[in-house]
Amino acid sequence: MTKGKIGFSKLSKIEEDAVNVIVFGPGFGESIVLYVPDLGWGVIDSCTYKKSNLSLNPALEFLKTQHVSNLAFIVLTHPHRDHFQGLSLIIDHFLGRIQRICYYSGEGIREYRLFLAKKHLLSEPGLVELASIFKKFEQAKKAGAHILKISERTEILRRARYGSNEVEMIALSPSAESITRYVQRLHKAIPRKDGDFTGELEDADHNLLSSAIFCRVGDACLMLGSDLEIGENENMGWRGVLLNPDSPGLAAQFVKVPHHGSRNAFYERAWRAFSRNTFPISVITPYDRMFDPLPRAEVVEKISKFSNTTAITAKTKTARPEKIYGERIVRNLYGIKEWKYVVKPDQIGCVRVSLSPISGAVSCMDIVNPAYRWLM
Repeated sequence: MTKGKIGFSKLSKIEEDAVNVIVFGPGFGESIVLYVPDLGWGVIDSCTYKKSNLSLNPALEFLKTQHVSNLAFIVLTHPHRDHFQGLSLIIDHFLGRIQRICYYSGEGIREYRLFLAKKHLLSEPGLVELASIFKKFEQAKKAGAHILKISERTEILRRARYGSNEVEMIALSPSAESITRYVQRLHKAIPRKDGDFTGELEDADHNLLSSAIFCRVGDACLMLGSDLEIGENENMGWRGVLLNPDSPGLAAQFVKVPHHGSRNAFYERAWRAFSRNTFPISVITPYDRMFDPLPRAEVVEKISKFSNTTAITAKTKTARPEKIYGERIVRNLYGIKEWKYVVKPDQIGCVRVSLSPISGAVSCMDIVNPAYRWLM
């Protein structure tokens, strides 16, 4: 049943001498599985797919099909549920066989979580799951994993040779100013005294902590954009990355598009840098928890102008109200005809790309339905 739901049988065989990147994004959530020759496997972020009574972690299920016994790294880029959901399952499966776990910087989130727990306010599912993931980090640390908090210029993988290839993986964000802004907004949400209401931390604020990642294996370069947005000023977001004199060259053959291809994450100067040497393969994970889901056509077309191929990991489909409620109910309910209903696909799609570390050339690309290639 798993193979039928995820479609792994349609993937080409993993090329052990190539860099392999597999991107999952079923509509809510994204996860990247990365294979580096002579280093091994790693996972960046996590997601789950739920439909009816079925619940799967596509990254974990894929690693099981490859008989992976240990992980070189796990990275959690920021505290959004669509990026950490199901991460506990991956840690549990590989407990004692994870070399390092890296997660976003931002002092204050742990203190806020403890405060909510003491006030018996820690019942929101996302907060509960994030709290459990931090406990899993501690378990993994006791089992031998190295734990590292990441911000701009943090070496997730220090530059070193693995076999015949030089490898490095660097966090490009969050910047010091982004972290400061996040903590300030976080603290404003904490009640000052008993009886005060808990303040709101805007959901988009968590993107201030997003860790965009640059990975180089020989001559193969990957830009993994997380949910990093343009930035409020020249010291934040993509604006800050480009103006940071210590940033590596950002040219890449593969780009995981930031923030689901949203308008507030598309920064033309960044895309000029990504495509400086060659037009990359660009992969977008959609976000369907909005009235007008991401990505939107006008932004995808902009991205495609800088890309050799643009692929999207799932297709958002909607159903007529009559299919959900029945024609008689719809006929008697004012306004319901204007609603949109997102219909989950029966299978999890993914995009897999293999790149030569010798030349950076793409040797294989699989687009597994319902993932699809964008055609302008």
